[in-house]
Amino acid sequence: MRSYKWLCMVLIAVVLFWGQTSLAAMTNAEMEQRLNQLISIIQSQQDEIQKLKQELEQQKTITIQEQKVNKEEVKEIVKTQMEKKEKEWKGLIPKWVKRVKVSGDLRLRYEGIYNRKERQSDGSTKDIDDRNRYRIRARLFFDAPITDEISTHFMICTNQDQHWEATTTNQTFTDDFSDKGIYLHRAYATYKPGWLKGLEVSAGKFKNTFLHTDIMWDPDVNPEGIYERYQYKGFRNFQPFIHLGHMVVNEVNKDEDAYLYINQVGFDWNIGPIKWTLAGSYYNWDNLEATKWLHKAEYKGGGGNTFIDKAGEFQYAYDYNLWEAISFVRFKLGVLPTKLIFDYIVNSADDVPSDQDTAYYLGFKLGKTKHKGDWSLAYKYARIEKDAVIGSMNDQDFYGANRKGHKIKLRYMLFDHLQFGAAYFNTEPVDDWDPTSPTFKNNKAREEEDRIQVDFIFKF
Repeated sequence: MRSYKWLCMVLIAVVLFWGQTSLAAMTNAEMEQRLNQLISIIQSQQDEIQKLKQELEQQKTITIQEQKVNKEEVKEIVKTQMEKKEKEWKGLIPKWVKRVKVSGDLRLRYEGIYNRKERQSDGSTKDIDDRNRYRIRARLFFDAPITDEISTHFMICTNQDQHWEATTTNQTFTDDFSDKGIYLHRAYATYKPGWLKGLEVSAGKFKNTFLHTDIMWDPDVNPEGIYERYQYKGFRNFQPFIHLGHMVVNEVNKDEDAYLYINQVGFDWNIGPIKWTLAGSYYNWDNLEATKWLHKAEYKGGGGNTFIDKAGEFQYAYDYNLWEAISFVRFKLGVLPTKLIFDYIVNSADDVPSDQDTAYYLGFKLGKTKHKGDWSLAYKYARIEKDAVIGSMNDQDFYGANRKGHKIKLRYMLFDHLQFGAAYFNTEPVDDWDPTSPTFKNNKAREEEDRIQVDFIFKF
């Protein structure tokens, strides 16, 4: 604004100067003198304008620098205040809360069962309606270290409302919008001593850590009792282990309890790019007559095993003393993680018919599912004779014992925490169901069928 005023004054002076010269004649010398005066005035004004511009630029630079300094000062003040408040907030949170890790998942499933048949008392079969159901599974995990050597673990999740079945965590969309049950699925403590690396002792209702496939255990079964596991880490490529379990199946007030004892030995052997795991196991189901649901054939309809009627009450016809050989071979097929699976089981209990005492599993898995874009494909063929295993405890989507068939499972990670899955089962009985069996009505609908499952699993 100041430079603008000076310019106006110069222009007025020029006008007045020329105005005055038009009124009177001037000599050349006088005109030249006045022009020189005018040029001097204009030059002086230009110098003043340039000086003012420089002062303005300097002022702008100083202002910008001051703003930057003020902004950094404000940031530092805010950061200091936030750190102070964070310390105050952390001080209000109990220490045990800070140690607890919480995770979980939600699974939405569609399941369709097609081409179903039902065995009739005359030995024939008839078609029955397809089954369509929508199911939900919700799980929460809580893991907390107590010391460097001791940790605790809890899991709560959905389950069926009848018998609280150990082989499922699903709830079906049904029962007129009634609420779904939530149950304690795991609760155990683990001790891993620093003085003996490789030793692990857990007690409570714990995750099944024994090497197994689903012809022995359904993935949802969590045994109760205590287990000890020790793996020797002294060799670089060969690491033997022993795994012992003492499980309480049912406690009875005035009689002998039901137990399960598991003894497993094996090794992990790295042979170049191949990792070979081999284990042998012995399962002793002791005093099955004292079980709560199993011996009454009320748990999954008896699971396909052989039962007899004793004074109006069902009982297992045989004991279950199971020998198992299980093997996993892991390697890379190109860039794909690959696993080959073999499992073989024989029931060595007395009097079990030789055509009813054996089960085996052959399968593979390709790929992995950890991050967005990952996928895996798995296949199994299994044949489980009628009394090879406790049928109420193995894969109930496959239908327990007296079952053979195929399963294909695909998994794809849509996002890091969202998985899509699809599975197809084609199964049928090993032997036709006997119409004279006490459990015939529970198993007669378990004929040949096709089962499809489609899952969306949301993890957090």
